[in-house]
Amino acid sequence: MRNMSQKSLYDFETEQIDKMFDCKNYLFKNSKHEKVILESDTGVKMVRHIIYKPADVSVYQRLALINNPYLCRIYEISESTEAYTIYEEFCDGMTLTDYANGETLAEHDALNITCSICQGLYALHNSGIVHRDIKPDNIIICDDNNVKIIDFDISKIYKSNQRSDTQTLGTVGFAAPEQFGMQQSDARTDLYSLAVLLNVLLTGEHPSVKMCENKKILKVIKKCLSINPDDRYSTAEELYNVLNKIRRKLKYEKMS
Repeated sequence: MRNMSQKSLYDFETEQIDKMFDCKNYLFKNSKHEKVILESDTGVKMVRHIIYKPADVSVYQRLALINNPYLCRIYEISESTEAYTIYEEFCDGMTLTDYANGETLAEHDALNITCSICQGLYALHNSGIVHRDIKPDNIIICDDNNVKIIDFDISKIYKSNQRSDTQTLGTVGFAAPEQFGMQQSDARTDLYSLAVLLNVLLTGEHPSVKMCENKKILKVIKKCLSINPDDRYSTAEELYNVLNKIRRKLKYEKMS
């Protein structure tokens, strides 16, 4: 991240962006941060995310180093006296919640989406980042049908010497048990949430209400939902390989 302690340089960059882009829509604004959609005269869009100090932007610093097709890109991070300004990719499409629209998805479609999320999580976890809020609202199905993970506001950097999370964060129903103070969140935490998401796509319900009927997928979901993280899949890559094998078999059965 460039140190923008020289206010004049920060003001110059802000002025240049303001000339090129217009504020089209506020996504949200509160006392801690705000997000707006910017659009240029040529139709190019980006998201400007302002985080007011004091704040920890170490996750965004790492994200800026990652270029993965399944993650929302972080283009630039600037700093002023009062805040950090983060310029993010605008993912044009709809949330997975809106995409499903209250309906269940075919097994192959649900597995396609879940496998894409696995690939994004693999890149995140390899950089030491735990998302901690994987849910349909934080997945974008882009206009080109690509899948993007968004919203890293409660993501954290994994610390091997930390026994538990310092804050209880996450979305009830999708958050893993360790997110409520049992131990530190890690890669397996996101796999728990992803299993809930997959079950919701297949059944329209939380696993506590209804589980999917496909026995092979059900076995995978149950493993991911183990209370003890040690009983889950260890990595997003491992989960991807298992789901991809099921996906390929479904495709073969459909063709035969």
